[in-house]
Amino acid sequence: MKRGFKKFGAFLLTAVMALAMNSTVFAAPVDFVDDGTETGVVGTWANPDTPIVQTGKAINIKKEITAFNPTESFIYGPEIVYEYTVAAASGNELVDITDQPDDHVANVATTATALPGILTGVTATGTDTNKIEWTNADILEASATGTANYKNLVIDFNNVIFTAPGVYRYKISETADAYTTSGVTDGTSTAVRFLDVYVKRGTSYTDGSTAAQWDIYGFVCINSTFGEDDVTPTTKKTNGFVAKSDDASSGSETADQYHTYNLTVGKTLNNDATMNSHGFPFDIAFLNGTAGTATETFQFAVKTSGTATVTKTDNAATTSVNGTTVAAAALPKVGGADVVTTDGKDGNPKIANDATVTYIGIPSTIKATVTETNDVAGTTYATRAYADEGNVKATTQVGFTGGTAALDDEAGITDALATVDSNETVIYAQAAAPTADTNQWIQVSNTLSIISPTGFVVRFAPYALVLMGGIFLIVLGVVLYKRTNREEA
Repeated sequence: MKRGFKKFGAFLLTAVMALAMNSTVFAAPVDFVDDGTETGVVGTWANPDTPIVQTGKAINIKKEITAFNPTESFIYGPEIVYEYTVAAASGNELVDITDQPDDHVANVATTATALPGILTGVTATGTDTNKIEWTNADILEASATGTANYKNLVIDFNNVIFTAPGVYRYKISETADAYTTSGVTDGTSTAVRFLDVYVKRGTSYTDGSTAAQWDIYGFVCINSTFGEDDVTPTTKKTNGFVAKSDDASSGSETADQYHTYNLTVGKTLNNDATMNSHGFPFDIAFLNGTAGTATETFQFAVKTSGTATVTKTDNAATTSVNGTTVAAAALPKVGGADVVTTDGKDGNPKIANDATVTYIGIPSTIKATVTETNDVAGTTYATRAYADEGNVKATTQVGFTGGTAALDDEAGITDALATVDSNETVIYAQAAAPTADTNQWIQVSNTLSIISPTGFVVRFAPYALVLMGGIFLIVLGVVLYKRTNREEA
């Protein structure tokens, strides 16, 4: 009996070293915890011959989207759905798993072949059955270098009846519904993960006919595309479908990425101080940067400076982002999660002199068209547009691309100047989506030219007065000179 128990114990410990994590797995559901000591290569158990039974049978497989923004810490998310298929590994995916001799007290190598995963009773649930969905209502943490955002796919084995102790291998495949229309970039991580589940008989075991008689005492998720080899430095342990930075000899992975930028539209008014507080109507349309590569729907936040107004929704609700509570009011929304080109998505801004409206979290595949209307009755402005990348007021003059105003070439820039009468419009359109993760600034400048009915007084009178004054001084000087000479004589 004692000899049989030892054999059974050796079988239970099959492959715990080669595919095991650094730390023991506890609780339900549980996460793979990367405490900095796990580098993706072969890990160890503290006591390989004494595995600790996991009290739960649900395992979290993480899905990551890395969010980028040049200056903002939080943005709204993309619209994308990931679907997962859980299958039993088969054929050459059922590898031999070997623990090294020095990993065991008996100093004997232990080898066994992975068993095909039992599917009856397995469930996989994210935001829905077999799915993880990111929506425009999600708030993501972002940074210029990219910040990871996670959702969990919970794989539950509570209703699985295993047939024998051992290591059961499951094959998990991921598909996405719409990379190109979501604005998400597909990462370099493979779309297949293998999940090895370590199973032993429970203390209540009699005949194994119920799921309760089986215990899961560990699991390992690996990123091998085929799962055909033992764990090596090229077959990495992972948290799931996430980025994992590995040693230089084997390269590294990148998760799916969401790149965004912020657009600032500003206003300058010259020679018309009485209208400095007047909000000029603007319309900002968001368009596909390249056909088929922009988002179908997206949501951005907005902020203003100076005398600028925009229709927005200050949502007072809070949400958790990577475990941090964030007030959604810090990200006031403009419009709904609308399709690209939806009218009114910009919140119908009105911008006065030295004021700005900034749209936060625009997908990098989107370009903008800015239209200004002169709604000041009986007034004509000479209008110019400026556009630059970065976070400071634009100073590079650009040409207008349309509108109802008269457009004139200036300094070699086609349609650089517009003569805008009352109720006329002027349009500047970006030719293409901007450089990824680079903020954009578009500044529109109106200058009022004041003239008299004849045009003479304002244009020529100052010069005439100067000329007459000069002649008067010359004559006066001659008279005084002659008078002085007579007195001396």
